[in-house]
Amino acid sequence: MTVSTRTLVKIAAWGGLVVSSTGFYLQNKLIDRYRNWDSYKDALRKLRAHPGAVHYLGEPIKDKRFKLSDSEHNFSDRTTARFRIPVYGPKDKGYYYFWAEKDNENWLLVRAELELKSKPEERLIIIRENK
Repeated sequence: MTVSTRTLVKIAAWGGLVVSSTGFYLQNKLIDRYRNWDSYKDALRKLRAHPGAVHYLGEPIKDKRFKLSDSEHNFSDRTTARFRIPVYGPKDKGYYYFWAEKDNENWLLVRAELELKSKPEERLIIIRENK
């Protein structure tokens, strides 16, 4: 029994679609898991409450999905985490960087900075390291 090339191409196409859809779904589930962390939510709360961030971005300040594949900026292990989150408001957009460390069972924000698209050479300090 021989299978035509056309049939093999269809099988490969459907297989590729299933694999890529599954990868996209799993990546989004993992990103949602990070977005539900208390430290992630706390970091965004602090950004939205910071007078300078509100002044430059405007209200409401919203966040976008970050790229897990960007391991230089988005990283987490058992004791440290760092993220670069795209944020935007009606006046400007940019990236919100924050760092967290695990202290016993709790994650603590140790540093957070806002980089605006209109001023990429400067960063607004939202949370300063307490060391």
